[in-house]
Amino acid sequence: MKFIYSLLILIFAPTLAFASSSEASAHMLWRVVDFVIFASLIVYFVKKPIVNYFKNRKKQVFQEVEDAKAANQEARNTLDEVQKKLSALSSEIDNIIKIYRQMGEKEKEDYANAAKDLEEIFKKRLEQEKAMILNKAYKNFINQIISRAILKAKEQFSSLNESDLRSINQRYFESLGVKYDK
Repeated sequence: MKFIYSLLILIFAPTLAFASSSEASAHMLWRVVDFVIFASLIVYFVKKPIVNYFKNRKKQVFQEVEDAKAANQEARNTLDEVQKKLSALSSEIDNIIKIYRQMGEKEKEDYANAAKDLEEIFKKRLEQEKAMILNKAYKNFINQIISRAILKAKEQFSSLNESDLRSINQRYFESLGVKYDK
């Protein structure tokens, strides 16, 4: 309201100064009065909507600023949460790698132990087969010697005469402790 009074004083002061002069001044006075009425009507009808618009706009701007702050804080919280998850995921990946490395080392040791066990089994089996082959070769060798000895003995016995045979038989039975009569 003070604004309107100030405006009227500013408008009417120069007009009153010109009012003392001629007809042009009167015409000017009516123009000023028309302007003041028009300006007053505009202020009267437009002031409330404009004031309300600027109040609402001010509230809207403050609300948008508050919403932006809240969105910013929510984004920071989300970012912190995602970074925590990423760091946890990174440590989880490191743990998984460590576990698989340990499993690989364990498996490597198991394979090495299994290979040593197989080596021992193969060595024992090889020794057994070697012993069997040597035993078989020994038996074959003995059998061949005995066969040759029998053949040789047969040859020698076939070349002996009857008195030689009796003397051999007698010595044999005497070595057994039995008396030979023939």
